[in-house]
Amino acid sequence: MRPILVEFAALAVSILVGCGSTDAGSDTTSGGTPSSGGFATGGMGTGGGLPTGGVGAGGSQPTGGAGTGGMLPTGGVGAGGVLPTGGVATGGVATGGMATGGSTTGGDSSTGGANTGGVGAGPVGGADTGGVGAGGAGATGGSGAMGGTGGEGALGGTGGAEPNNPLAHLAESAETIGLLLANRFAQQQLSYSSVANLPGDGYKNACEWYGALAVANYTDSQSLLDSLVAKFDPLKGDFVSAMLGGDAHVDRYIYGMVPLEIYLQTGDTSYLTLGTQTADNQQVTNQTRNAIDDMFMMTGLQLEAYRATGDTGYLDFMSDIMVDYLGAQQSNGLFFHNVTEARVHWGRGNGWFAAGMAEMMRDLPTSHRNYQAIETGYLNMMQGLLQYQGPNGLWYQVLDMPNDSSNWEESSCTGMFTYAMVAGVRRGILDSATYVPVIEDAWAGLQTKINMQNGAVSDICTGTWYHATPQEYMALTRLTGDGHGQAPVLWVAAELLR
Repeated sequence: MRPILVEFAALAVSILVGCGSTDAGSDTTSGGTPSSGGFATGGMGTGGGLPTGGVGAGGSQPTGGAGTGGMLPTGGVGAGGVLPTGGVATGGVATGGMATGGSTTGGDSSTGGANTGGVGAGPVGGADTGGVGAGGAGATGGSGAMGGTGGEGALGGTGGAEPNNPLAHLAESAETIGLLLANRFAQQQLSYSSVANLPGDGYKNACEWYGALAVANYTDSQSLLDSLVAKFDPLKGDFVSAMLGGDAHVDRYIYGMVPLEIYLQTGDTSYLTLGTQTADNQQVTNQTRNAIDDMFMMTGLQLEAYRATGDTGYLDFMSDIMVDYLGAQQSNGLFFHNVTEARVHWGRGNGWFAAGMAEMMRDLPTSHRNYQAIETGYLNMMQGLLQYQGPNGLWYQVLDMPNDSSNWEESSCTGMFTYAMVAGVRRGILDSATYVPVIEDAWAGLQTKINMQNGAVSDICTGTWYHATPQEYMALTRLTGDGHGQAPVLWVAAELLR
């Protein structure tokens, strides 16, 4: 892997869902205040993605060292294979936050104004804290892309090297698919040249970027990294003024995770302040909406800022908010898109929260005041998802109604849940005997949705606002090649390569 000249950073999964319109742009979004008694009107997306990459001690990646789990990376600098890559956070649709009284502009639920921004998807995962990579000790203060605090590289986790990797047999397919989708994104043209003009679903670009950067890191692909950095540079000049001068909304701010991840992988400090200023301003503009999407949108940005600076204030800020949002978790471990206006277990909305919790636990020390509450919420959700996985390994548009003839297998939520489970197994939080077969089935199912010629993923729910009935969610348009679904598949690939 490439050397990463940064000190450990943390990721904040917070800005995920777009602004607020009935467009098929962003997931639940709104620039308004939370609905009374329920998730904020507007979707959630919080933060962006976890950093992708990671630095070993002294800012350098372990070369030829064991990935987390004691395995030599199968590619990259290790033993001839792909460097381990943790997981990517999944940015995506907000679910659970309901917009009330606002027009959604291009996004899933939104309320209180159209925010133009979107979900950020970041790798969830972080470097193992103090984990040793063969060939070099992982610095406890240097985390690489998608890395966490100290130790292992991209998308690693906190808490030391794993004794083994029960998912190593999936690395080869992960590399093939990850590179296919990452190069697809790198070659696509953006429809805007400044974040001042972000469309309502612009967050999905940030989430896809985050995943593609993680894949570049874990496959040691310098050419891919260079193309992803070059793709961002036209946005660089006015990034801070354009971001802070627009709506202070999680779906827009999640974009800050992209320059932070570039900094983590390249060490170029000109990208660092673009993200930290965005993350700092988010803390003083009160962007919480009580929409479940926020738990990736906000989390992605704040965690990346932590990983890039080592400032635990980002971690404290975001984990406090996540514990508050966990109050909406239902007895089955899942979340409603909105507890008052959309009492439906919409797939992608739940996916944002799942990915956000997985990302948070990569960096949050087990001794932290909020760790136990977040881990408990995560374990309850992962357990709850087991009963709803379909016969083809995928999860449904409406999670708890698998037998409804109008329901359908949806790719974006499946990618997010798979990512969250891979991260949990890799970190030792989830039981391998129970979850590895579930992950194998989900990864196989996702591959049936991928066009292996052009990398386009099919059966992706369009961005949406809140809806009152399950049938309305089932009737939503299915897209192919849309970032809401491309991003989480990249996260899974990166986490499997960690």
